Amino acid sequence: MDHATPSEHDQVRRDSHEGEGATRGTGRMEAFADGVFAIAFTLPIFNVILPALQGPAAGYGERLLEGWPENLNYLLASMVIGLYWVHHHFSGAIYRTTGHYFLLATVLFLTMIGYIAFPVRAFTESLTHKEAIPDTAAFLACSLALTSLAWLFKWTVGNAHGHVDARLDPAYLARLTRRYRLMTAWNLLAAVVVWFWWPVGIAMSWMGVLYKLKAPETPRYLSKAPTIEGED
Repeated sequence: MDHATPSEHDQVRRDSHEGEGATRGTGRMEAFADGVFAIAFTLPIFNVILPALQGPAAGYGERLLEGWPENLNYLLASMVIGLYWVHHHFSGAIYRTTGHYFLLATVLFLTMIGYIAFPVRAFTESLTHKEAIPDTAAFLACSLALTSLAWLFKWTVGNAHGHVDARLDPAYLARLTRRYRLMTAWNLLAAVVVWFWWPVGIAMSWMGVLYKLKAPETPRYLSKAPTIEGED
């Protein structure tokens, strides 16, 4: 059986990201990331211990309140992870492809997402041991800074390797990059300040977290915007 061979005039398909294996869409990356976020979001609740219903019922409310550090850990860890998921969900709408290096940068970011609940727990549990607070505050501030840095690194690699939608206005992408850089710079500054004055440093870190409550700028396209996912 003869096999047809392409002539010199035939167009041979080549991926646009040479040297990164096969270029693919973002579906599997987002599914994997959502799984990591879901697990990281759920695990902190297992640190909340329910007091046993033994003996007289009187005073059970006080025993519940004694677990406030664990409850605070769940609330704070969920806030950090949840807000990063919101922004990850947004950025998924402006990426169009994935490649080897972008995936590695994404894995690095997700590593921090899976880890961040631990320094949050260390900080909240130290609130009943004042002598340990400066060290755990520094631990948390540095971890939040590294998470922000990993986010910026993921965005920088994805943008530099051409995985962002080519229809987006370059001025819009520049503003988004500037926002991510400022957020990371703020968190890095907080991680420095915390070693000299921990209340100010940790407050700056949480201000950086709360800043993520602000919605990102609506994407600006040079041509017709893509169809919204799920619409015909």
